[in-house]
Amino acid sequence: MKIRAMQMGFGAHVEEADLTSLSHDDVNRLRTALLEHGLLVIQNQELSPAGQVRMSEAFGTLETFPPGQGQLAEYPQIFRVASQPAKGHTNVGRYWHSDGSFLAAATPISIWYLVAQPAMGGETLFADLREAYRAYPEERKPAIDGLVTLHRNGTKHPLVMQHPATREPSLYFNVGLTGGVVGYTPEQFMALRTDLDDHLSRAGAAYVHHWDEGDVVIADNFRVAHRATPISADQHRILDRTTVRADGVYWGKNQN
Repeated sequence: MKIRAMQMGFGAHVEEADLTSLSHDDVNRLRTALLEHGLLVIQNQELSPAGQVRMSEAFGTLETFPPGQGQLAEYPQIFRVASQPAKGHTNVGRYWHSDGSFLAAATPISIWYLVAQPAMGGETLFADLREAYRAYPEERKPAIDGLVTLHRNGTKHPLVMQHPATREPSLYFNVGLTGGVVGYTPEQFMALRTDLDDHLSRAGAAYVHHWDEGDVVIADNFRVAHRATPISADQHRILDRTTVRADGVYWGKNQN
């Protein structure tokens, strides 16, 4: 297994890996690399649903999801996203977000596996939240340090969040599901929302992943946000996602 850092300043390609047969050393290296780089891209994999679940459990206990149209009843750990409603959830996450931020104990890690590749469209953008905080104008940081965001369901999170393992600060913000900021008027919140959305979307800051069948992408949700791009229903695309529970995550090596 080889781990090659991307030139973006975050993220890494994992090469010569077989996710169906990970050794203890492989698992430790993947966990360490995820903490270091925030995003791992692994290509040319062949995973069954059971194989994806088994591989994902190397990072911790998995969340489960309710049954629904297009979902895999035998594998509630898999959240299936698709371009067609009969085959999975559609129109998901087309704004900057980290999965599971609506939970009081937010989702630490997301893992995607592309099952069916469309002819065009469906790219996913990733942004480094640690770098987003570092790059935020210094004269405006005092105005956001200490702010608490309110999701539409009432969940609260610090806008500037310390990573639970590295203690590094990041700009943790869900553009689509955040409904306010404690102490802010609606007008102040909307101005901040626009500012943060623009900042995360700033030129050159995003890694754009163009999916191929067999791609696996692993994201540290406290370090990296992502955003889906539109895809038409006449395309055939299936993307399976697993997510790690906050109370069962393995950060770094030599855990389980």
